[in-house]
Amino acid sequence: MDHPEVNSYLDSFVNFESQLHKLRPEDFNLSRIQEFLDLAGNPAKDLKIIHVAGTKGKGSTCAFLARILQEAGFKVGLYTSPHLHKVNERIRILNKENLRSKDSFSGTISDDELTSTLASLRPFAASIQNAGKILTYFEVLTVTALSYFAKSKVDVVILETGLGGRLDATNAVDSLMAVITPVSLDHTRILGSTLSKIASEKAGIIKNSYQRVVIAPQEQEAMDVILNRCREFGVHPVFVHAEKYANLKMGLKGRHQMINAATSIEVVNILRTMGFRISDEAVSEGLKNVVWPGRFELLRSSPDVIVDCAHNEASSRALSQTLKDEYPHRRVILVLGVSEDKDVAAICNNLKENAAHSILTKAHHPRSHLFTPAEGENYFKGKPFEITESVPNALAKALQIVGPPDVILITGSIFVVAEATQQLSPPNVLIGGLIKN
Repeated sequence: MDHPEVNSYLDSFVNFESQLHKLRPEDFNLSRIQEFLDLAGNPAKDLKIIHVAGTKGKGSTCAFLARILQEAGFKVGLYTSPHLHKVNERIRILNKENLRSKDSFSGTISDDELTSTLASLRPFAASIQNAGKILTYFEVLTVTALSYFAKSKVDVVILETGLGGRLDATNAVDSLMAVITPVSLDHTRILGSTLSKIASEKAGIIKNSYQRVVIAPQEQEAMDVILNRCREFGVHPVFVHAEKYANLKMGLKGRHQMINAATSIEVVNILRTMGFRISDEAVSEGLKNVVWPGRFELLRSSPDVIVDCAHNEASSRALSQTLKDEYPHRRVILVLGVSEDKDVAAICNNLKENAAHSILTKAHHPRSHLFTPAEGENYFKGKPFEITESVPNALAKALQIVGPPDVILITGSIFVVAEATQQLSPPNVLIGGLIKN
């Protein structure tokens, strides 16, 4: 296998990420990836894994935690999803060598390492497929990440769930610690239509009495379910009280990030009891220096252009508040594109009061929602809006009407943010799905 083959090889697997609006709960199970891991020699068996699930803030919590541990001198394997520009971004090793890197995604797996790791796993994947079973894109990447981390002998792995928790591919391995960030309604077709059902899926990463568990602030309905899961295994969880850390200096903007930062600190406190040497300075430097692209990220100035991956009701509500805090008296041009399986009305309702003018658009992705004029009239009643069918067209319109003191906010999905970022500050050229400098 060489570099150009990698993208086509990965694309040969079923990609649930592009089909979430069509999937059913019964499409998910752990048997496929468990068989794959067994054939690959169980690469996760000796890894110290911190498993993070939740609806809001799990990516930011992973980023905070990884940076703190990196500042403390550890070699950290970080697995997140989805990616913005290239698949390599999902699999990273953060260590002292790349601590001061200016790259937004420092420590990403190289083209050669990704290719060689996939090549070593290819016979096992073929064995499963030859038996008439499917493997998914995310399952293959998860095994790839775990194999790479094991081969690289990382000190600790931070594993972000892809969807839910109980039946997510990342839940096929045992973890040292389970972390539950705030739970809210999202992916209701698959995870359930109530907070308690979704919380039950998230709490599925709590699996044995040896795990340590950290629980971020929750709605009572969700908290009750998570606590019942803890009682089932005799686990005494640690609760996050963000108000304890009200004066934290963070590299990510927004009041909601205080919860994510506080959650990472509670994880650190537990790791200290396990023998991890993490100084207070490493904590403060990690929180301050964290980089997590696409989270209220300033792409340009004069006028300010902000991108944010808020993609559901809860995250769009938090984004609205951050916008008020950071730009209290500025006119906002909203560029909004959402996925078909999201609560479109709730997202629009949260952002409409911020927007002086809205440009409704869609990403070039199969899950993207195409706004209709009737929806625009309904969701942005009494305010000017227009509809475009591509992100480049939406950006062109926004740049035409924006004034020097105005702010352009681009949000609604990671796919919109990825296209906007590539358009406004082009990353390195992509060849075969892998980055080429």
